[in-house]
Amino acid sequence: MKVMLLASEAPEDFALRDNKEKFDAYMGEWYAYGDAMTKEGVFISGAPLEPPSSATVVSVRNGVRKVEDGPFPDAKEQLGGFFIIDTADMNAAADWAARCPAAKNGVVEARPVMEYEGEE
Repeated sequence: MKVMLLASEAPEDFALRDNKEKFDAYMGEWYAYGDAMTKEGVFISGAPLEPPSSATVVSVRNGVRKVEDGPFPDAKEQLGGFFIIDTADMNAAADWAARCPAAKNGVVEARPVMEYEGEE
């Protein structure tokens, strides 16, 4: 089953991306995590995201498009990136989510990817 892992990091962890002294150690955990998923054959895709301040929020109400700077989440954690993995079941996906560096101080959501008949 395909599962998307959405890695939401604590603001202080997200800030390590801009810390020259701590960047290598911070990214080293992420590289090791990606390498482990690749080695186990579950990795399909993934990417880090730009900071939340770069987001744009779009809505359409009564046919009128509204575009705002965003996001404005109710949580302090910030969506930092995602992985799409292929696991046997949600228990296996939860195991990978628990190993994600973001799980230490933030949260990792594991959500099945909807698959339609005829898709590979």
